[in-house]
Amino acid sequence: MQPQEPRHVNVLFFSVLRERAGVDSAILPLDPGETLSAARLLERLAATHPALRPVLPLVRVAVNQEYVSGAHTVRAGDEVALITPVSGG
Repeated sequence: MQPQEPRHVNVLFFSVLRERAGVDSAILPLDPGETLSAARLLERLAATHPALRPVLPLVRVAVNQEYVSGAHTVRAGDEVALITPVSGG
């Protein structure tokens, strides 16, 4: 018996995103063979977590620990981290 391929993306929330979502992470299910852009992933998350919508335009997206553009293709099994800008002093 072969192991099943993942059919989801694991999304990690940090900082204010975690507070707004009310969770540290979420599993975003995908149909078999489905891919989506990082920008589309944010749209889907806004639909399921409406409190995120106001801050999503400020978010940096990292896929498998590398920052990516909105056009980057996200696939099942990827880990997506959503990171807000940080200011310091």
